Amino acid sequence: MAYELIYTSAERGLRPGTRGYCTVAYTQGMMPQTVQLMEALSAYKSMYGAQEAAAMTEPVSWSHYKMTLLGHASSVLSRVSPTGVDHTNRSNKLAHHILVQSRERPAGGPLWVSSQDGMFIEQWEGTPRLLNTPKTLPTGDETDFHCDRWAELTGDAGNAGVLASHYHASPDAPVFLAYEPGMDVFGLLREAMALLTPEERWNVTYNTYFTSLPAGATCVWRCCIADSEALREGRRNPKATVMDLTKPLPEPPSENDYVRRARAGEGPAVAVAPPEPAKPKFKLMVPREINQLNMKPRKL
Repeated sequence: MAYELIYTSAERGLRPGTRGYCTVAYTQGMMPQTVQLMEALSAYKSMYGAQEAAAMTEPVSWSHYKMTLLGHASSVLSRVSPTGVDHTNRSNKLAHHILVQSRERPAGGPLWVSSQDGMFIEQWEGTPRLLNTPKTLPTGDETDFHCDRWAELTGDAGNAGVLASHYHASPDAPVFLAYEPGMDVFGLLREAMALLTPEERWNVTYNTYFTSLPAGATCVWRCCIADSEALREGRRNPKATVMDLTKPLPEPPSENDYVRRARAGEGPAVAVAPPEPAKPKFKLMVPREINQLNMKPRKL
């Protein structure tokens, strides 16, 4: 069971005295600290004005951030997107956050969970309200490991393995993915994440429309609009890797196992169990046999 919070512009918020951009719904029983944390993850930087036709192509910010709440490790899955105009005819956004406890994480990983039907809403309707029951998370795992989106966009499915191997080799080193609006970066990240083990998947933090890093959070896979300030900062980071999806990528190394599996459509590598220790060739005596041996008369 997972807690959730919905944040948008409204004439009246859930908490008395709040209006404008505010929380309009959250699961009953959530701690105030958790509510504040999720509200802080609701930022969105619009590329266009609300009245512009191009606003329909603005990217959706799908993210996964790891947090420690009241001493427990948690994951926050989010969907933040523009939603036209609010009641004052100004640009609006909708942020929907889901808090997942470590013991409730499905094997498929955060991108698999976020892709399931009914997980996130895209429009807010009705009056502010408490959500009486926690959200039920689906259970399951990835079943298709073909990296077709990478093959179509970059010409080589192995590039998904390049991204996955970067994480496996340096889990804390950020990777910036430069892209143009309209590219399916959510699908690209999901294909790359499927190459990792279930344990690794839930350790990968990401944002499909990265503009800035929330306080106290980490973000390993940062998808940035080409020529954005966030991407320019990433290029200046000596510890970061940049994969520019708007240009031809270098040929992936064929000897890389992640690249090989991405091209072959194979799932994560399965750890091989260590061989059982060899049985001793000598016979171990039980206490009864030892006593019988000691009782035999010795020849003088």
